This record gives sequence, structure tokens and C-alpha cells, in this order.
Amino acid sequence: MRRLELDMKWQAQDDFAKHLRRASTPAEYLMWQVVRNRQRCQAKFRRQHKLGPYVLDFFCPEAKLAVECDGLPHFTLEGIKKDRIRTQWLNQQGIEVIRFTSHEIENDTQRVMFAIDVALKKHIKQDQPPHPPTPSPPEEEKGS
Repeated sequence: MRRLELDMKWQAQDDFAKHLRRASTPAEYLMWQVVRNRQRCQAKFRRQHKLGPYVLDFFCPEAKLAVECDGLPHFTLEGIKKDRIRTQWLNQQGIEVIRFTSHEIENDTQRVMFAIDVALKKHIKQDQPPHPPTPSPPEEEKGS
């Protein structure tokens, strides 16, 4: 592709991501309220994040984890095929993709969050040793 075509493609993708952020579904809005600003997770998520040729619903760069909210278009034969190709490409980039239906997100939020927490723990080192204790100041010698 020529430079101008590439610039137009990326601009279109930027515009598409902005549109998706403004026109989020109720399930996406609920998910964002749950994962934003590390409120319920210990990791930072980005919403409608561009990655390669795709825009991910939610992405945690630290864990290389994509969380997708699947509504009705994902359950058509074409949607299933597109999702399979997309997931394959993301997996090749070292990114795990977990998917939830809009119904699951809206009606079983606790289970969805538990599944996200499990995936995050798998990818983010949680068992780092604590910082060594700060040494106490030396006691002054008595009787000097």
C-alpha cells in the first residue's frame, strides 16, 4: 500500500474506535465500569484498543489479554468465522482472547470478573517477593 492509503486506513480505524467508544452496548458499558481504573482488577485495561487490523473491546497490555463482548452479530456463521480468524491472529501475537456474551456480562457479572481475574493471574506475576524491610536506625550507644 502507498503511504496515503495506509494513512487513510489508520485514520479510518481511529475514527472507528472512537465511534465504538461513544456507541458502546449496555454490556460493554457495564464491563468498562467494572474494569476501568483498576477498580476491581489489579491490571489496567484499555477500551476499544487498536491492535494490528483489529479494534479490541478491552485490552490489558501488561497481561497481553483481550476481553471481547460478543453480541448477536458474533453468532452468525460469518461472525463466527471472523472471530476465529481474529483470535488466531491475536494468539500469534502472544495475546490470549477471552470472550463473553452480552447476556453473561449483564446477568452473571461476578462469574465474568472471576474468569478475567483467573486469566490475569495466569499472565501477570503475582508472587513477586515483597520489598525488604527498611532497616531501623542504629541505636545510640548507652553510657558513652
